[in-house]
Amino acid sequence: MKKKDLSDIAQQECAALKAIFMAKRKELGLTQEKAAAALGMNQGSFSHYLNGRNALNTPFAVQVSQLLQVPVESFSPRIAKLIAMMTSAVSGEGLYEKHKGERSEHANLELAVQPWRAPRRYPLISWIAAGSRAESPDSFAPGSADEYLASTENAGDHGYWLDVRGPSMTSQAVPSFPEGAKILVQPEGFDLISGKFYVARHRDGETTFKQYLNDAGCGYLMPLNPTFKPLEIDGDWEIIGRVIDAKIPGL
Repeated sequence: MKKKDLSDIAQQECAALKAIFMAKRKELGLTQEKAAAALGMNQGSFSHYLNGRNALNTPFAVQVSQLLQVPVESFSPRIAKLIAMMTSAVSGEGLYEKHKGERSEHANLELAVQPWRAPRRYPLISWIAAGSRAESPDSFAPGSADEYLASTENAGDHGYWLDVRGPSMTSQAVPSFPEGAKILVQPEGFDLISGKFYVARHRDGETTFKQYLNDAGCGYLMPLNPTFKPLEIDGDWEIIGRVIDAKIPGL
């Protein structure tokens, strides 16, 4: 079966990326082979993206933007917009503007404008520390983290950031959380809502970041990458925090 030709927009994105790669390869010491190896693919697959045989997708766009040290928007405003929508979907930003002026059929109440909040800095900690804090939230002394990141979201007094590990939450659709993305965790006072994102801990000490889904009364921890299997929540798993903000590499 003949492969379907890419749309004009998809071809333009590939051409823009190829132009950037050609302009920066000497500066960065890259060949197609070296770039492909850095991105975890073979040279043929990388060439297909540059030459318009394969359409660019979100995970690849994020990774190649880091490699070439350029924003995603420089070669694909379309994907950059998708990433921005994904980020706002996690944090809830922009929902007021989207629904501004809408009214309930049964009430005369308008959505209230959310008060402005100054950014607050939260520590970036390890996954091991996250598991320990679930048992003893006060055990993490203020100022003991190596890095602090700001957010306007309220994660509470014990909120923290984590680095996303592995590819289980990377998807070719939106949302997607590639490895290296940073997620802000609210460890206290959160609700368990199907479709939202959470950090969970197994009784053996393993911690994981997944989407929570409730199906017919059964809870599941769902990866966004279809090559990974869902985890059924049983007595061995405990939800220790809700993800309320994210920082995606390449933005």
